[in-house]
Amino acid sequence: MTQDIAYKLTLLLKRRPDSSPDAFADAWLDLDRRHPLITTGLVRYVFDRALPGVSPIAGAAAAPYDAVIETWWTRKSDAADWVVSHAFEDGWLAPRSELLAERPAAVAGAPTLVWEREVTEDMSPVTVIVLPVARRSLRFDEFVDHWTGAHAQLALGGPETEDRLVRLEDTPAPTPPPSRFLRTRYDGVGAITFASYEALAAEFGSDHYRDDVAPDEIRFTDAAVSCAFVGSPIDLT
Repeated sequence: MTQDIAYKLTLLLKRRPDSSPDAFADAWLDLDRRHPLITTGLVRYVFDRALPGVSPIAGAAAAPYDAVIETWWTRKSDAADWVVSHAFEDGWLAPRSELLAERPAAVAGAPTLVWEREVTEDMSPVTVIVLPVARRSLRFDEFVDHWTGAHAQLALGGPETEDRLVRLEDTPAPTPPPSRFLRTRYDGVGAITFASYEALAAEFGSDHYRDDVAPDEIRFTDAAVSCAFVGSPIDLT
């Protein structure tokens, strides 16, 4: 992304129980392709389609969601204006509500792009969406400083990490998202994109992750309530 980004709004979706994960994702993508989201200030829109399996992160359970939408905005006010508009409620959410078990939940804040490289044609990117809850013993600023600073640099320090990774972005959430979304207890959202599922598996199966990164996760997050989602990112911008 070359434009300046001031705000990221991440939506967490739960499908109706009478729909399969694949049918839900196919129907949502069909709506997105036929009726793309075009609104002031939107820079990028990515639908993360759920991949089966357990959470690869030692300090986080599998997230209770069936898809994730990542949106990036030039200004927080642009996202806020969209969410309170008829275009959101009647034009975007209403046609999709029949696919959902409940209104989308959301996590939002100013994103920190920690590391990125170009995606090439030979890649099949996979994104881990991390939904951390801070340890109660930490102030919010202490949690953010460790997560986006020391922990991020530790995670990047593996001998083959940068060969496997495509993008690392952390978005602390100091305030609740717009009121039209369901609230969560998450203190932010992380997005870790790998070049392939094999790259993801290799990184989380590495000695570096097991011995260095995983023990650090519990120093700043509550493993009992933090969670993670693994998906295939589909850019619908």
